[in-house]
Amino acid sequence: MPGSQWYNPETDSSQFMAALWRVRHLCTRTEHVRMTVPGSHILVQAIMSAIDDYAERETGNREYFWNKPHGAGCHD
Repeated sequence: MPGSQWYNPETDSSQFMAALWRVRHLCTRTEHVRMTVPGSHILVQAIMSAIDDYAERETGNREYFWNKPHGAGCHD
């Protein structure tokens, strides 16, 4: 895991990391869905933040579970 810039299910065989990636992905999708319980959006954001904190601790990249940047127009 350390050394990889982005999560890739084809190269990372850890079921735990796959689960974190899946949960974070589902959380990003809920931002576009109407929440039925007041405050739910804040809790979903907290889950995403905790996953990002874990990714930073384990890989050195807080954005490890975010989608890879697109090549076009990206300048590092």
